[in-house]
Amino acid sequence: MEYPIIEVKTKDGIVLNGLISESKKRDKILINIHGTASNFYEEPLIKELYTELPKKDISFLSTNNRGNSILGNSWQRTGSALEKFEECLIDIDTWIEFCLNKGYEKIILQGHSLGTEKIVYYMNKGKYKDKVIFIILLGFSDSYGCEMNFLGNKKEQFFKEARGLVNSGKSDYLLTIDLKSHAGILPKSAGSFLNQFFKNSELSNAFTFHKRNLKMFSNIKVPILAIISNNDKYTGKDIVKNGSEHTSIPLKETCDLLKRENPRTKLVILSNTNHDFEGKEKELAKEIINFLD
Repeated sequence: MEYPIIEVKTKDGIVLNGLISESKKRDKILINIHGTASNFYEEPLIKELYTELPKKDISFLSTNNRGNSILGNSWQRTGSALEKFEECLIDIDTWIEFCLNKGYEKIILQGHSLGTEKIVYYMNKGKYKDKVIFIILLGFSDSYGCEMNFLGNKKEQFFKEARGLVNSGKSDYLLTIDLKSHAGILPKSAGSFLNQFFKNSELSNAFTFHKRNLKMFSNIKVPILAIISNNDKYTGKDIVKNGSEHTSIPLKETCDLLKRENPRTKLVILSNTNHDFEGKEKELAKEIINFLD
């Protein structure tokens, strides 16, 4: 289905939707991977890229993944509260296959927030990683590190409830110790909580700012554009007083790590905006277009 709303089905039967804007020259396409509980249409940047990229002979595809919304679709059992991190490989494979079948030969992967972690992970373990010519990381994040900051000395209480629910066959039940158990912002099911936040989980090894090294990121062999706000903070009341960085460590350390761990990185810091780059959509789109030009 395509009109320009796209519908695809993953190999494990999940139906995902997206929005496409195609250029006349169809060899390059930018695929956008949204962040936690977001979707293919809501992020502020989408409208700008949808309009401007095709003018530069680059098609644009904004996608849903199985983590869209909090409880995205009851009949598919999807949503950020339920998703398993490593299944992002299936979703991204599906979208890249869709583009390859349309004749696109050059893939650009762009992610926002959790989407940046999924892209870094994909560029190490994805089926079609060799088809990707550029990656763009917007509001790059360390979800595992942020969760550990949030849990603090209550960590064992959260894991005890999660294990108890899973062992009782209630993996999809939401944790009740805190209905904002995902970093003080969103609810999380017991199964998803254990999948993402146990020690040495796949998520914990993706974008590892909390370890002060970036092994998977350093393995990436294509040019990288990384853009972050100088006010990129969680605002959940239970995180850290006055908020804490989505990267789990201070901004200066974050930027130093990026530059040290992968010299292919172009780093841009935007002022007077937030994690979602609100009010800076045009400037952000210009940075992306200049990078790809």
